[in-house]
Amino acid sequence: MDADLIDILDEFRNLKINYDIERFKLLSFQLENIIKDYQRLIESRKEIQEKYFEVMKNLNDNGLETEIDYSRWEKLRSSEDSEWKLELDELSRLNYEVEEALKLLETGEIEKMIIEEETKLTGDMLKK
Repeated sequence: MDADLIDILDEFRNLKINYDIERFKLLSFQLENIIKDYQRLIESRKEIQEKYFEVMKNLNDNGLETEIDYSRWEKLRSSEDSEWKLELDELSRLNYEVEEALKLLETGEIEKMIIEEETKLTGDMLKK
């Protein structure tokens, strides 16, 4: 195969790989940020509930009768925790997959795989 064409294909492959690296870095950054947001949400929810019960207890202690439906709170909290943990697990799984793909891109493994496929398809070594 013509050396100039091989150079062009090699440059195109490198551009695509570098683009993919940056794209996967952005995805990883976004996933890490939303994972942190979920962790803060779970912690904030816990703190708010604790404050709620403290305020309600103080109101009762000061003669202002309030009723707290603990079973309702427990159902709501359990449902929220369950849903948020499912979403957090999914995001963590996706982040792991993105990070693994990024490693393959950055170490050159993806480029090797592409070159092997190109060689199989064309019968020519398309890299200098």
